[in-house]
Amino acid sequence: MAEDGGTARAKCLPYVPLPGDLIDPREEARAVFDRIAVLYDAARPGYPPEVLAELQTCCNLGPASQVLEIGCGSGQATRLLTASGAAIQGLEPGPALADLARENLAGSHNVRIVTTTFEAADEKPGAYDLIVSATAFHWTDPDVSFAKAARLLRPGGSLALVTNAHGSTGTHTDERVAQPIRDLHRRFAPEVGSWTFPTQEDVRARAEAGGDIAAVWSRVERKLAEPPSVSDLFEPPLVSTYPWMASYDRPGHLAMLASQSSYALMNPTRRERLLEAVGRVIDERLGGTVTKEYITVLAIARRRVAWSGDVRAVNTLGEAEGKSLSRTPTVDT
Repeated sequence: MAEDGGTARAKCLPYVPLPGDLIDPREEARAVFDRIAVLYDAARPGYPPEVLAELQTCCNLGPASQVLEIGCGSGQATRLLTASGAAIQGLEPGPALADLARENLAGSHNVRIVTTTFEAADEKPGAYDLIVSATAFHWTDPDVSFAKAARLLRPGGSLALVTNAHGSTGTHTDERVAQPIRDLHRRFAPEVGSWTFPTQEDVRARAEAGGDIAAVWSRVERKLAEPPSVSDLFEPPLVSTYPWMASYDRPGHLAMLASQSSYALMNPTRRERLLEAVGRVIDERLGGTVTKEYITVLAIARRRVAWSGDVRAVNTLGEAEGKSLSRTPTVDT
């Protein structure tokens, strides 16, 4: 969010704001990660093991389970899921990221990676016990993805959404570096504005404010469209938050920044000048080491055994998927 979008609201955003001049933010931002696949794989934070433990407990996840992962990227969350022994099908629209995932998971014989979007994926209704998406579901079309997830889940199966919010604790928000970095954003990236960070309490309050899983996710993740009402498809979600700290040296912190969509979408020369200047601030003010808080949010919603208008929902979904296919070319492998 640019600064002129409202400082009060910006202070509560748990993610890096997107530039305001994107024609199609969902498609442009989603596609940029494949262009930086190796950097993304090396620099993006993972997820605490407690996430898998809760999935196993709440979803009875085990060797007999069938799992679909939406937007598996290079396989960070997939690695956690493999420990359950479940059969996992990962969907990743970026061919470079999909290839990295196959390479990273080559030793896991219970995983198959398919290069496609979720909207375009041809999957059998009722085939999955769990559909999971880690820091990726907001790139799908919500008018398609929630209904399609419900259709692909067996009755009583679960949709689990995971994200890492950027928290306010750590030296990355120390005013010795925060104010100079805000000034650098104004100078080099005015279309993005200041990147500000919510507290654990704010993230938890957003996550636990009630509503169906679509409403919850629109509050804690990047919101690219108004969420549909999905209370007839899913039971109220179980929501958990896990705060944790990461420590970065200067190159690691700059790589993490460069892997964020807002930075990756910048003009390369301008991005390099910005990151070089941020690196100097880190060296001069923090001695080259940065600590940063993440707050992992997990929302699990069980698919209702049956919902009113089931046939109508499936028919509407088919029409929406047809439109999505016409504008989202994919490659299956």
